[in-house]
Amino acid sequence: MPRRHQRPESVHPYRWMVSYADFMTLLFAFFVVMYAISSVNNQKFQKISHSLVGVFESSNKSLLPFQIDAIFPTLAPASDVTLASTLDADKPEPPGDLLEMLQSSLRPLLEKERFNLQDQENWLQLEVPLDALFEGQQTQLSFEGEQLLNKLAVTFGQFENPINIEVFGDNQASKKESPWLLSANQGAAIVQFLASEDIETPRLAVVAYGPFQPIATNDDEEGRSINRRVLFLIDRRTLKRERIKTVTKQHLSAKP
Repeated sequence: MPRRHQRPESVHPYRWMVSYADFMTLLFAFFVVMYAISSVNNQKFQKISHSLVGVFESSNKSLLPFQIDAIFPTLAPASDVTLASTLDADKPEPPGDLLEMLQSSLRPLLEKERFNLQDQENWLQLEVPLDALFEGQQTQLSFEGEQLLNKLAVTFGQFENPINIEVFGDNQASKKESPWLLSANQGAAIVQFLASEDIETPRLAVVAYGPFQPIATNDDEEGRSINRRVLFLIDRRTLKRERIKTVTKQHLSAKP
């Protein structure tokens, strides 16, 4: 008696679509890879090509014959992007240009006695006799002093670099008044006048030394006159004076 063959299990009629979908996915991935291979940055390719040719054909022994950053730029963290843009925006003018501008603007003053402009590494130092701004131990500017500061304000308004103002005196201050306080009040008068002439106050800072850093003897009037001086130190390194505020637990716990 012949055996009865069992009927094969039914196959889902749409099973072929799974294989077809897998095939299309692989085909799409293949074309993506081929497109990526065919897309070449010609400019970067030429840089690399020229650099490799230079390595094999020249006697240059440098390990880095080309700038890596030009081909593979480094991506800075998000927090550093703002800082880098700020630093670029605050990049100071070339010191040589600033020095030439000061020499040209202040030429009539620099021809006078004890008016000096010195070129230092980080600063441009303008020395002005204190007697040209104040009469004796006064803390109020003289008329000639206001005229002089007006000319300086016009020059200072042509750039944005910070300016430190150092005030020096002699040993003849009144016994009732601290010599530091005298120099500090004179420095405050100078800053107040410059501010009234539209010089931004964040650019300005005052240091009062009084008679404690003399450059000449205090035994005679000539030496004391030399010691009475004002230094305008123009910062040639930056265009903006940074301020860092430190918040402590005591500040946070303080009651309003």
